[in-house]
Amino acid sequence: MRWFSLFVLSISTCLSINAQERFFTLTSKDSIGQAPKFKSSLGVNMKLNGYFDVFGGLQDSDTFNVGKINVFGTDDSNSLNVDLYQTQIKWETVLVMPNGKQIKAIVESDFWGGNGRLRLRKAYVETDHWQIGQNWNNFGDEDLWPNIMEWEGPPSGIWLRNPHIKYMNTFGCPAWKYEVSIEAPQDDYFAYEDIQPFVEDTHQTTPDFTFAVSYKRQWGHLRASSILRHINYKLEGNKDYFMGYGLTLSGMYKPNRNSFQYQVVGGKGISSYLTTISGFGYDGYPVDNNMFKATPAFGGWMAYEYFWSEKWHTNAVFGMTSFSLTDSSRYVLTDSLDLTEIAGDFGHNQYYGILNVMYDAYERMVIGLEVDYGIKQLDIDGSANNNLYLNDTFHRDALRLSFGFMFFF
Repeated sequence: MRWFSLFVLSISTCLSINAQERFFTLTSKDSIGQAPKFKSSLGVNMKLNGYFDVFGGLQDSDTFNVGKINVFGTDDSNSLNVDLYQTQIKWETVLVMPNGKQIKAIVESDFWGGNGRLRLRKAYVETDHWQIGQNWNNFGDEDLWPNIMEWEGPPSGIWLRNPHIKYMNTFGCPAWKYEVSIEAPQDDYFAYEDIQPFVEDTHQTTPDFTFAVSYKRQWGHLRASSILRHINYKLEGNKDYFMGYGLTLSGMYKPNRNSFQYQVVGGKGISSYLTTISGFGYDGYPVDNNMFKATPAFGGWMAYEYFWSEKWHTNAVFGMTSFSLTDSSRYVLTDSLDLTEIAGDFGHNQYYGILNVMYDAYERMVIGLEVDYGIKQLDIDGSANNNLYLNDTFHRDALRLSFGFMFFF
């Protein structure tokens, strides 16, 4: 009841409207030191997502996901779409304890759950050393995001949010920080029953483990993170597991308003963490000796933002992802219900480039126009049913014009 009373008393007196705060901010009358004992804010990041597909077959994708390009497709028809599903609602609360330490809680949602349905993005509680709940996975770098209009991001970006328990501390120097986390398990080797009918989904029993070290200064930061995974699978009724592991190096250099950021990632069995190939079943794959292999993957991206004036700025982004299946053996169930074995080596390469111009129309409003271009390439060296040799390269590019605005309040 005490907190509820403070909440009600604050409504009429503590509505804050300035550049640092949300428009709707509530604070308690009590304070500890120089900080209010209780502070809570409700905010909205409104985003209009408009896009015109020139060619490439991504008409049904509300983000520019080059992983969804069908290299065998031929539909290059134009398409214009506009929505506001990427609009976010964020509730944030900070409690100051008697010893001066803070407890922060955040709940954040958007409308990207399909046809405008609400979706949970974040829900966590954080202290000086602990974070418990759903937030950005510790394998990625949550301080990075290129300032772009389309919100898929470069193909090797790591922007997965999942439940975790994370411990944070320094090495006795505030500039150096390490983070250790136990992450909810992910599995992404089972995607299409018609492609791999003898592979069955199974329950995971082990969390993913991450460890990261970062160095922060006024000019920006550097970060290295790692992940270790134990992934269960079932092939032809037999249950087994394979291991996954990966390493990322990332950073940002921002001596002034202009900034450069980058990320490089590599490993095996980490495809479910890479934004454009997550969900396509590439963490692992069956090989010709009736075993499973973790898929090797490598990628990186970089972005540069340049301010031409106080209000006009441009972003250039380039990214790529490469992963390969060696000695793969998969079965395809054809329309006539015949099983065809596709065996051999398969190489996947994806490239992504963006150039935009943005205008800060008001203090909290940004308008943007953007050109998105991507290429997907598939290299095949194998056979079908051991009698038809396949050796070819298939590729397809896509072009999109993205536009919209972002308004924060």
